Amino acid sequence: MDATFTKAAVYSILAECRTPLRTGETTGDVERVLLDVNGTPMVQGSSISGALRGWLEAQDKDYAEQLFGSQERYGRLIVSDAHFNEDSEVSIRPRLRIDGSSGAADPGGKFDIAHVCAGSKLTFSVTWLGTGADEQKDLAALDQMLAAIQCGDIRLGAQKTNGFGRLSLQVRRSRYDMTDPEDLAAWLDDREVFAENDNPYVLPTTSPEKYVTFTLSGHMPSILVKAAGSEFGGERSYIGNLEEASGPILPGSSIKGPIRARVEAISRYMSISEETTDAIFGRESAEGDNGLAGQIQFEDVYLDSGKKIKISRIHINRFTGGVMRGGLFTEEPLASDVSLIVRVPLECTVGCGLIFYALRDLALQLYPLGSGGAIGRGYLAASKISISVPKQPLITVRFDGDRNMDIDDSEHTIALWLNALQEVKK
Repeated sequence: MDATFTKAAVYSILAECRTPLRTGETTGDVERVLLDVNGTPMVQGSSISGALRGWLEAQDKDYAEQLFGSQERYGRLIVSDAHFNEDSEVSIRPRLRIDGSSGAADPGGKFDIAHVCAGSKLTFSVTWLGTGADEQKDLAALDQMLAAIQCGDIRLGAQKTNGFGRLSLQVRRSRYDMTDPEDLAAWLDDREVFAENDNPYVLPTTSPEKYVTFTLSGHMPSILVKAAGSEFGGERSYIGNLEEASGPILPGSSIKGPIRARVEAISRYMSISEETTDAIFGRESAEGDNGLAGQIQFEDVYLDSGKKIKISRIHINRFTGGVMRGGLFTEEPLASDVSLIVRVPLECTVGCGLIFYALRDLALQLYPLGSGGAIGRGYLAASKISISVPKQPLITVRFDGDRNMDIDDSEHTIALWLNALQEVKK
């Protein structure tokens, strides 16, 4: 009987989380992450394989089935579980559902979600088993898939539309020829075999060409993203900004909620259906409905921890109009430069138009981010919106101190997006 494979390649991968990574349990408990038998966070190999396969299916579905297999045939790839280092930090972020009709907090919508923090490291491997006839094409495809992880086109875990799951990779590749006695012995002994140029292995250079990237730059003189709880000292409570290992942070979810609320308000004004916004931002599952995955990605924003402002306030008794006993508290908003990044699929012209309008309104200080909008916090003094469209010149929208806009768009791309909005009206 012929051998099932005569060639093999093993990609040994050390990955670092550039953004938080959410690896969940099958119970659906969002306040915990998936742990291995040693109590260390992990990502199942099936999750990694599914992400790689989904990316390749978008290019060539039949070839993806050959490489990854199906119920009728074996594939040629084996993807291991990914295990985090023991010192990886798990953090919990408070979340709040936003009422789309009002843009305010949804009653009873508070919950916490656990994740592995940015900067954590994990290791996994991808093994290819095949023949000489398949080797060149298969390894080139695998290189491209790993390069797609490297550039952020493929993300792992949940909460990807909130900026989670982006990794940077360090790769070592071993190749084996089973007809070579030395390679065969190394394979059986589980020893690495490197070509001179494979240690370390350099992935192809690529960039995500299927997204339009919006970058809104400016300054927030006062922003407060409340942490999960308050610290108490005597009769006074302290409310600080949400912080992780990297310092104060404005989560992608805290950007996504207000922007989605603004998009929904714009859609109602323009008579654009709710189904259209659901297709862009996603929809939670309900009875008889598996929900809908969102298409737009929002990145976390890291804030300047050196510009904190302590402000003491009091709670007012709404019935008497007097000071509530024990109601003295201190908040610590930040003053920080910010750069908000939102990515929209290139083919989603309606989504590009709606996000442009929503970011324009944010830049014009028509709605805030974070807590305390009613007392003037969270409003952005914007300088510009930079829009990167694959294979086109950079689009720039500049703002002056009087809220005037100047648009540099030589290809008239923004006009195409806004025309697309007119075509989807009810």
